[in-house]
Amino acid sequence: MENYEQLADIDMLEPNPANRNEALRNARLHPFWLDSEQKEMDWLWKRGCFQRWQKKDLLPNDRVFGSLFHYNIKRDGATGQITNCKVWLVVQGNRMKEGEDYVDAFAPVPHATSGSIVISLAAAMDLELHSCDLAQAFIQADKLDEGVNGQIFIRPPQGATEEADVVYEVCRPQYGIPLSARALQLTLSRWFKEQGFVTAGFEDSVWVREAGGAYAHCIIVSAHINDTLMVCESLDTLTAFKS
Repeated sequence: MENYEQLADIDMLEPNPANRNEALRNARLHPFWLDSEQKEMDWLWKRGCFQRWQKKDLLPNDRVFGSLFHYNIKRDGATGQITNCKVWLVVQGNRMKEGEDYVDAFAPVPHATSGSIVISLAAAMDLELHSCDLAQAFIQADKLDEGVNGQIFIRPPQGATEEADVVYEVCRPQYGIPLSARALQLTLSRWFKEQGFVTAGFEDSVWVREAGGAYAHCIIVSAHINDTLMVCESLDTLTAFKS
């Protein structure tokens, strides 16, 4: 179900569906959304994000949260033609309570001036400047302690084929869980330090690595959760780092 050419005549103003019912109401996009839902679930299971439980096996004070799919139409920037019907699973973390389901959800991000400085340095010194979105960022992070009994459970999203009393234990950080951004930031920070980076002054989400060793040129990385700016004098060095 990758033949998006057949959707070339879809109105460029076609909005992103607000919910599953709205997504499946469009007869043309219906099969594409269903296909993307299945791919999202297959990917999450493949990455070990969930474990099935029976409700009867949960502890009396375990809390079970809802989950749903988020729908986004991706388009070609030049033609406006649909290139992907993207689906994400999102946990309804707005129902979680601080102090009960999680303790500290704070994740530092660069100040606006820091981002401007990074861009200004790249422009003034004619450096390579790349903007990168970390794909499936949260599930690559290390899970932190969360949940009443150290576990978070969710109901399968509408559209998932499961027995009536099945719930999922969340084994990897997911979109919608308040602690996920913090888990990602701590994981990135640990990895950058292992690679020889140091934080830039008081900025806990801006890292600098001096030239030497595996990389022949200095690299600067500014990370706003899963959106990063990378600066380096050499395209080859930056490409090697990204790979």
